Amino acid sequence: MQPFDALSIRAVLAEARPLIVNRKVDRVNQLGRDEVLLTLRGKTGVTSLFISAQSIHGRMCLVQMNQTVKSSRDGQRENQREKVDPATDRYVSRYGSGNSVPNFCLLLRKHLAAATLIAADQPLGERIIDLVFSCVDEVGTQSIKILTAEIMGRHSNLIFWEKESGKIIAASHNVTKDMSRQREIAPTLRYERPPAQDRPSLYTVNQENFMQLFGQFKFKTLENLALPPGEVPPLTIEQWIIATFTGAGRHLCEELVLASGLFSETAKALAVEDAGMKLWQRIEALRANDNYRPFLFTDLSRYSVLGWYPTTAPIKSLPSVNDLIEEYFRACELTEQANQLRERLRADLSLELSKIDARMRMAEQHVLPGADVHLQKKLGDLILANLTEIKPGQEVLETDDLFGNGGKVLIKLNAALTGAQNAQMYYRHYAKSRARHSTASQSVNEATARKAMLEGHLIKINGAKDIFELRTLKENLTGRKAHEIAKPKAKAKKGNDSKILSVNSSDGWTIYVGRNRMENDYLLSRLAQPNDLWFHVLGQGGAHVLIRIPSSKQEPPMTTILEAAQIAARLSKASHGAKVRVVYTQCKHVRKLAKDKPGLVKYEQEKTVEVDTSQPMPKPMKQLFNT
Repeated sequence: MQPFDALSIRAVLAEARPLIVNRKVDRVNQLGRDEVLLTLRGKTGVTSLFISAQSIHGRMCLVQMNQTVKSSRDGQRENQREKVDPATDRYVSRYGSGNSVPNFCLLLRKHLAAATLIAADQPLGERIIDLVFSCVDEVGTQSIKILTAEIMGRHSNLIFWEKESGKIIAASHNVTKDMSRQREIAPTLRYERPPAQDRPSLYTVNQENFMQLFGQFKFKTLENLALPPGEVPPLTIEQWIIATFTGAGRHLCEELVLASGLFSETAKALAVEDAGMKLWQRIEALRANDNYRPFLFTDLSRYSVLGWYPTTAPIKSLPSVNDLIEEYFRACELTEQANQLRERLRADLSLELSKIDARMRMAEQHVLPGADVHLQKKLGDLILANLTEIKPGQEVLETDDLFGNGGKVLIKLNAALTGAQNAQMYYRHYAKSRARHSTASQSVNEATARKAMLEGHLIKINGAKDIFELRTLKENLTGRKAHEIAKPKAKAKKGNDSKILSVNSSDGWTIYVGRNRMENDYLLSRLAQPNDLWFHVLGQGGAHVLIRIPSSKQEPPMTTILEAAQIAARLSKASHGAKVRVVYTQCKHVRKLAKDKPGLVKYEQEKTVEVDTSQPMPKPMKQLFNT
C-alpha cells in the first residue's frame, strides 16, 4: 500500500481550495479517534472534507455525501448524512450524541461554530495540513484558530490550536513525555512543529546543491570508497534519494527514476550519461507541475498523482486527485477489513472443526461393529438355553453355538450368581452397549454433517471476493450458532462485592481488580466512583484495575499508581513483555461501549505510565496471588 505523501497533499489542496476556502463551518463530526468530517457551506452548496490521522490510512480529501434533513424532538433541524455506499459505514460516526461525543469533537464544535475557513496551507514538502479558521466567540471577539493534521504514519495526530497564543486547545490524542521524548502534545502547551530533519528537502534544494550531492554519491560509488562504520551503500537510486532528501517516499522516488529514463540499480543508473541532470529535470517538473493525471493500479499496489509511472499493468484513471485518494484508501480499508474478517472466520471455523474432530474420535470409541452389538444378548440367550446344565459355583459354560455357525462357545459365569442371574447380567450389559452404540452413532452422524457444512462455509470464506460477502457469511454463521446453542442468560446475582478482589498498596490505598469481563463491567458499573483512577494495559486485553479515591479527592502517590499499573500489566495479554505501557484516567472519563458487550470501554484524557514486568513482584501483587 502507498502512503499519503507530501505530493498527494499538495495536489489535494490545489483541487480543494476553491471548494472549501471562504466557506462557513456547518457541522463537525468525529468518525473515529483520529477521523474528522467537516461540512462547509457556501453560496454554491455544501462541501464535505474528510481528515484522517490514522497511522496507516491517514489522508485528507473531499468526499461526496448524500444529505437528508429531519426534525428533532426539540424543533431544531439537523443533518443526517449517508455515505455513497451504505454498506461501508465509512462516514457514519461511531459516536452517538450528548455525553458519548468525544471531548475533541465537542471542543471543535464549540470553537468552530459559525467559523469561516480562510486558508488551507501545507508547509512546503511536509506531510502537514493547516486549516485556518476565523472564529467568533460568544462575546463577538474574533480570533484565528488552526486545525493541523499531521499525517506522518504512527506519529499522526489532529491538533487544534490558537494562532495568537500558540497554545494547544485540544488534540485527537495527547502525547506525553513517556510516549515521546521529542515533543509533548497536550492542551495548554505551546504547539510546535515536528522536529526538522538534518537533510535538505526535495522541494527546496537548488540545482547546484543537488548536482553536488549527486556528484559526491557518484564519485564514492565508482571509486568504491570506504563508508563510515554502520553505513550501508545504497543499492538503488531510490534508496539514495530517500537517504539524502526529505519529502519523498519510496513510491514517488520510483516514479521519478523511471520517468527520468534511468535504471533503478545504482551501477546501471550511473552509467547513463547526464544521469544527475535527467533526474534533476524531473524534480523541477515535479515542483512546477499542476497538471495532474491520477490513476491507481487495480490491485491497489500503488497510485500515481502525476501519471508519470510507466506501466503495462491494469490501471484505473480518475477525474480528480480527491476522487483518487478517496477511492484508493477506501478500497485499501475495505480490503484490510476483509482480510481481517476472513482470518477471524477461518480461525473460528478451524477451532470448531478441531472440536468436532475430537468429539468424533471420542464417539467412535463407543461405536461397535454390527456383530459385537448383539454379542452380549447372544451369550445371555445361550445361558438360558443351558440353565439345566449350569451347576452352582460354575465359572465357565461350554456349549454349542446355537445361534451362529456352529462350533463351541465358552461363556464366563459369575460363580456367586445362578444361571438365570448370569443371563440377566449379560442382558443388562447388552442394553448398556446398545444405548452407548446408538448415542455414539448419532453423535458421529451429526458431527459428520456439521463438519461437512463448516467445511463448505470455509470454502465459501476462502472464495469470498469482498467484505460484503464475508459479512453475509458471518451473519449466516452467527445466526446458525445462536439458533443451535442459544441458552437462557443467567440472572446477575446481587451482592457481588465480596467476589471482587481487593488489595492494599504499600501506601495503604485500596486497589480493586477485575479478573474477567463480568468483573471488569461490575467495577465500572457499580463499584467505581467518578474520581477513582482506572487502569488498563494499552492496546491489549486484560484486567481492569481501580484505585479508590477518598472523598477528599486526594491524589494517590506515584508508588500506588505504579503498583496498580503493575497489576494491570501482569494480568493482561502483554504480561510476557518486559516493558508494558499502561493507561490510566478518572472513571468519569471511561464509558462502556455497549450493554451486550461487558468489559469493552472507551476512555479519554488518559495518561500513560511504563512499567517493567521483569522487576520483582510488588507487595500488592503478592497479596493478589495469595488470595
